[in-house]
Amino acid sequence: MDEKRIDAIHRARARQADAARPEAVQAVHANGRLTARERIELLLDAGSAVEYGSIAALAPDSGEWVAETGGLDYIGAVDGQTLIASSTDYTDHGGGYGAGKLTHLFGLAHEHRWPVVMFVDGGGSRARHPRAGMGHIEIGGAIGPFSLFDGIAELSGWVPTIAVVSGPSYAGHASLAAFCDFLIGTRGSSIGMGGPPMVEAALGIRVTPNELAPVEMHDVRGGIDLLVDDEPAAIDAVKRYLAFYRDADAGEPSSTHTEIANLVPDEGPYDVLPVIEALADEGSVFQLRPNFARSLVTALARLDGRSVGIAANQPLVHDGALTEDAAAKLARFVEICDAYEYPLISLIDTPGFVTRWEEEGDSASIERSMVRAHARPLMSQHHRTAPIFSVQIRRGGGLGTFAMGGFANGHSVSVMRLAWPGVELQHRDGFSAFENGHTFDDVIDPRETRARISGVLRHLPRRLSREEKKHPIDTA
Repeated sequence: MDEKRIDAIHRARARQADAARPEAVQAVHANGRLTARERIELLLDAGSAVEYGSIAALAPDSGEWVAETGGLDYIGAVDGQTLIASSTDYTDHGGGYGAGKLTHLFGLAHEHRWPVVMFVDGGGSRARHPRAGMGHIEIGGAIGPFSLFDGIAELSGWVPTIAVVSGPSYAGHASLAAFCDFLIGTRGSSIGMGGPPMVEAALGIRVTPNELAPVEMHDVRGGIDLLVDDEPAAIDAVKRYLAFYRDADAGEPSSTHTEIANLVPDEGPYDVLPVIEALADEGSVFQLRPNFARSLVTALARLDGRSVGIAANQPLVHDGALTEDAAAKLARFVEICDAYEYPLISLIDTPGFVTRWEEEGDSASIERSMVRAHARPLMSQHHRTAPIFSVQIRRGGGLGTFAMGGFANGHSVSVMRLAWPGVELQHRDGFSAFENGHTFDDVIDPRETRARISGVLRHLPRRLSREEKKHPIDTA
């Protein structure tokens, strides 16, 4: 084959390399961020990356090949685990690029059950294709069964999907992020459905992305799952989250596991996070949505190397009550654990579902509809088939016990229901008198908890079906 034709391919690719765009790279670095290509290099194992779609079209008049714009897509690996990686480039046509190659990769992810990681900063889909009117012969296009949003929706609950927002992310980019199981934001970034230009056009008001929809706001309102300082920290979080998709061979007990009984007083508030850390393998606890609905702690962790999900009431905040936000947080966490067959461990110490009443001066406000909100975690528990263990530390009021620890139904029963010696057994409401949430398989020394649960888990191998998906994961 004529070497000139081959050289044309290399020239097109070279034009998209960071070395060919020093001004754009300098601007990205000046904002403390990585380029699209640098993110991928930091994320994927060395030598594992295979790029898709670097060439987009042919310019017939010149015979030059035209590189794709707006982002990069790869098959690669993280710690030996194959996945799809995509990185948009806000400096290149606003990060808006052809979705055909990404939908193809979504199809491969669905077929082979590969996780998906996306860096999604950009302003949404293109208002005008950058090659429109140039007479180029396009070689890209949809391959596979899915459109863009159809594909990411179909992957929900089938494979872990992770989005990192490390710049302005609006319109379609924000939608892609919102579909994902795990959404990470870096400080100073923003996520919204309509960006500053849309706000100015509609209202005549000029705002910066961070004034409009900062990730710091989403962090406390549940719009993201984790806030981190920068992109290297975000990539570390991606790797930690992905690691739970595979069990480890073994794990060491926490250095505080023998002190677990001393972490809970007989009465009054206490911090439940040290209790979780004492129960789990050393250094394995990874919180999700830590600054949202803080009366409930949700975390992935390991127990003797086994990936587990831990949900625990937090008595330091609202007395550990299940508020409307806490109910949404719990329901989504149960769905994540159930979808990927992470056994659940529930640490219960709650007065139950509580509607918050707030007074300010002469006015008062009540938290919105708990009637519908309380049903969400109960529904998630009803459809759950992943194993669940419950440990009632002290209180378990009303339906709170069932929302946290599940209940016998047509799909599954709790594997083990344990209580610690400080458990409150009296019935305080009519429901508890009818449906006793205070029935236990045993009352144990808190220091026995880890061994009891771990011992049973050895008899419950993980069953991640390759045949069909259980359910999608709610976005709220």
